[in-house]
Amino acid sequence: MFKKFIFALIVTALAAALVAAPASAKTLESAKGENISFYAADSAGAATLLKIVTLDELKALSHGRLSGLTDGADTGENYYISSTDNYPTTQYCEARGITVPELVNYVKSVTNVRGASSVGFSGSDTIRLMATDSYGNYNRSWTFDELYGEERYYFEGLFDERSGWKTAWEVAGEDDSKFGLSLSDYNAKYRENDPYYAEKRAVFAGGERTVPVLATESFSGRTTSSTLVASTEIGIADDIAKNGGVAAGSLKNRLDDAWSLRLSLPMTEADLMAAHRTAFDNFKWIYNLELDMARPPAFRAAGVVAEPSANVSVSGNTLTISISCADPAALIFYSFDGAPQIPYEKPVTVNVAGRDLASDPVTFYMTAVREGYADAGVITAKYPELAPAFKTVYSTMAGETLPFEAADGVSASDWRTWAGAVTFVSVKTPSANGYTRVDAGKYASDIAAKSIAFDGSLLPEPGSYSFIFHASGYADKSVSLTVKKTAPEVAAQAGAPGNRIVFKFDDADYQDGISLYVTPPGGESAVISSNWLDRTRAGRVILKASYFASASCPVREPGEYTFSLVNSRFEPGTVDVALKFEEGEPAPNFGDVTSASWYFDAVLYAVSEGLFDAKADGAFGPNDPMTRGMLAAALYRREGSPEGAPGAGFADVPEDSPVYGAVAWAFENGVATGMGDGLFAPDAGITREQLAAMLYRYAEFKGETGGAAGDISAFTDAGEISAWARDAFEWANGAGLIAGMGDGSLAPKGGSTRAQAATILMNWDLLD
Repeated sequence: MFKKFIFALIVTALAAALVAAPASAKTLESAKGENISFYAADSAGAATLLKIVTLDELKALSHGRLSGLTDGADTGENYYISSTDNYPTTQYCEARGITVPELVNYVKSVTNVRGASSVGFSGSDTIRLMATDSYGNYNRSWTFDELYGEERYYFEGLFDERSGWKTAWEVAGEDDSKFGLSLSDYNAKYRENDPYYAEKRAVFAGGERTVPVLATESFSGRTTSSTLVASTEIGIADDIAKNGGVAAGSLKNRLDDAWSLRLSLPMTEADLMAAHRTAFDNFKWIYNLELDMARPPAFRAAGVVAEPSANVSVSGNTLTISISCADPAALIFYSFDGAPQIPYEKPVTVNVAGRDLASDPVTFYMTAVREGYADAGVITAKYPELAPAFKTVYSTMAGETLPFEAADGVSASDWRTWAGAVTFVSVKTPSANGYTRVDAGKYASDIAAKSIAFDGSLLPEPGSYSFIFHASGYADKSVSLTVKKTAPEVAAQAGAPGNRIVFKFDDADYQDGISLYVTPPGGESAVISSNWLDRTRAGRVILKASYFASASCPVREPGEYTFSLVNSRFEPGTVDVALKFEEGEPAPNFGDVTSASWYFDAVLYAVSEGLFDAKADGAFGPNDPMTRGMLAAALYRREGSPEGAPGAGFADVPEDSPVYGAVAWAFENGVATGMGDGLFAPDAGITREQLAAMLYRYAEFKGETGGAAGDISAFTDAGEISAWARDAFEWANGAGLIAGMGDGSLAPKGGSTRAQAATILMNWDLLD
């Protein structure tokens, strides 16, 4: 049976004058350049193939250092290249090769393209280089002036077996070198105050002029170790030691073509003085070069080579791939990994025994080229066939039907054939560790509309989802998208000036991933650090009062400020809340309460709301015991200090007592009881179970005892709770008002501090 390849992607036209972002660090597995395809932009700007030059051909032209730098006789010595790295090391390389102008001149002499004699490389003419692991993208580019218009050097003095590259030399400090700084800028801005200027000049004085080369044979490594293996470099300290401690010439017997082709770029004076890191400039595994002249040459591409096509036949565990091109004069190259550099001469076989082709299809790269022509670029093909392309879906809403539609250009026949071959679909949800099979009743294919739709019940939560479509005879198709929820309405509860702000919403999921910004009147938005946010309560995000005491807070003057809650998992992604800040009393300031205190917000809340009084000496006393009278007074004030309650008749709470009205109100409304013998004990420290009981009774008075009771059975001292306080402790724990002590106990008989009591009263506002 024969199946035709579906061409997955034209990665790029090799003829395109594209300069991509710098490639990531390569590994030792990158394929070397077996040949170099030399293109030049013609008079119309089309990149035209002038010649494919093999590595062996280039080796025959290669040489060591020339007596005249770019001309003259071979001196017999290799090229020496010193470079610096972002590690505290230096790199040293030896190489043999040819200069870029030499390559240009050689191609001119051997190409059959008419008008190629007008090709040259000088001034602002640019070369673009493509590496074997770049999949068709031009990674780096240089002009002639950048390569050969400035003097370049080999600096033996950079190499130090003990310290390597002197990172202290960097003009902006370690790990922050001024990359790209010119020598004139260095001299103007840094030279006068550079404490290492003399050391650098000493190294420069020992520098040796050299030039960039395209190395056909080379070897490089880091100079400070004999064992280091990082990225693609090894340690060469032993080689240097064997060479008498001199780097130059230490690798003369180790050159090979594993790194070919490599642009070896020596350092400039600016590189040394401004302490540039230059290892990145030494570009490896080049297999494609495009020349773009400032003044176009006098030739035109004869046409564009047709795309190659491939067919595969299957026999048992063997795939046989045949490639053809409509242009019989075209040369075809292929590969299974990276750049297509292998000449295609006959069908290629692939053993697929034990391979799951659906999830691991055979990937095949090919290109068809012809001297004097532009070409269609690198073609990526896969076997089995790929599923039809979908229109891109970036996001959808939770609970809504999710349709995937065929991309424009997908024929009804191709869609029908694939949809009919779908065997099942699997999905990975945000809360799952792996994929699960989707019930067939949860999705349906509409052949006429060329779409397949999934039930909204499969998308219950916001986050990242991935679908895999499994179809007989096709490679698995993976699709990922983000599912969002409708953003809830947000209400803000703000206290007195400088106090905390509570943002409330009815969706507990919303607080996960929220970022908060504030925009002052007529000003710019500023992010509020997560350090100032409390997200521990479901349906709440609290902006701590300590934020308003920080230097980063822009809330300085009265006016309307916009607070923006940003959550990319919801739609809309930003919800704005406008809050008007009025002129008011400044936040209370206590010498024993700092903005770094864990109870800072609670103290501001309790004092600003009038629930607590300061001490006679102006301090707050956060660690002083909370008394029974203080708590009765706080709850009484929380109710607005209602008048008219008769005295409770407690002998230790006379009419002139500051808590007389509070105790009378609490007793009348069942919020507090006495201690027996006609006493209330207003000045006695309140125990945690007494506090829980008084709060519970207050909640009953308010009708706010709803919610699940907490399970306190796991606490080590739960059995010590008095029977009259057990229900109260369970309610307070379930409401999140009273937690454990951190050691597994509840300490029901223990006392409570004023700071702890203030925190409990503040958190009461967060109860639903």
